[in-house]
Amino acid sequence: MTDTEPSGKISWLWKQVEDAREAKDAERAHEGLSRLLASQEIRGTPDQDLALLYLAQLEMEEGRVSDVARRLQGFQWHGIPGPAALLLASDIFLRLDWYERSLESMTGYLEHYPQDTDALRKKGLLLLMLNRDTEAERILNSVARREKYRIPSTLSYLAMLEAKRGNLEESLHLLLQARDLAPFDERIEHTLLRIEALRVRFRRSVIEHDDIPLENAVSGMAAGMLGLHGYSREKARRAAYLWNHFCALKKPVGRKPGIWAAALEYAVTRNGPHFTQEQLAEEYGVSATQMGEHYRLLAATVDIDSPIDPLDEAAREGENQSLETRREEIADVLAGLSGRLGTFSEPGDAVEWVLKQVPPLDEPQRREVEDFVAYIWRKHRCTGT
Repeated sequence: MTDTEPSGKISWLWKQVEDAREAKDAERAHEGLSRLLASQEIRGTPDQDLALLYLAQLEMEEGRVSDVARRLQGFQWHGIPGPAALLLASDIFLRLDWYERSLESMTGYLEHYPQDTDALRKKGLLLLMLNRDTEAERILNSVARREKYRIPSTLSYLAMLEAKRGNLEESLHLLLQARDLAPFDERIEHTLLRIEALRVRFRRSVIEHDDIPLENAVSGMAAGMLGLHGYSREKARRAAYLWNHFCALKKPVGRKPGIWAAALEYAVTRNGPHFTQEQLAEEYGVSATQMGEHYRLLAATVDIDSPIDPLDEAAREGENQSLETRREEIADVLAGLSGRLGTFSEPGDAVEWVLKQVPPLDEPQRREVEDFVAYIWRKHRCTGT
């Protein structure tokens, strides 16, 4: 066997992988990549890195996220990676919520292509997720100006930034612009509803603070803030599960739901990219010392790392559906409302339609729905959508 034969085999395998990827034949691409990674010839070379990343991309598309995380846990570059490998790595690390590593790869890619607006937008998002908000704002505003404020994802990221700062009106304005540009994007619609619900809830809490039981207010506040901080709905579900479990064992004390909500967010995010306790306390406007005390009590009362028990969760919901669970149901109904507004002659008709789908539990909840619908109705009339 000559020295050139192995190289010829590697080139042939790469050709098979590329052909399979172009044909969207995942099985054949997977086979080719596995054969490449089994070859001793590419060990310790950039070819090994690229094959590993392509394989991770395939497994991500198959939903095998935990397999990818294990495979890439100790990933290190062999040699100097090219821009394509850096861009691919950044995308995979982002989907794994490995924000620091994703940012490092994206920064390397932008050294090759500093004017790539898609990459700059993603870098802005990564900085946002890492709470480097000033840097994120500078990049995202620059990208938005280049795009003449016509790209929905850029506007959505800027909306997240404004929401994190508590500028909910500005956040809503940006999200409405994004929705006008991408009216069928469910992610934008969901974020719009969450932020508007949070805006209404904050306003109501000032007026009717004593009317909302602590047990009901905490999980809703935590869910809203988790959404604003970029976490998935699964984190909110886990927070609600832990809070319900805690309330079943111990009566929560105090009058400030924000302290408990901050402690709850820390409990469900502490093992991944997260705010420190001090940062979370500032985000919620509470004392870091009190938040730490509440977190320790939470951790001492329930197993904060235990998986959600679906039977236990179902039993709780069947036994006593909470106000916050009902609010989620109302949010789902409202998500379908925006496309039906043109069928109603006045906002009262829209309110009645929502309440028929999900009857309110009490008068404060009815008023919250009325406020919510009135806001969307005004925007609908102003934009003509």
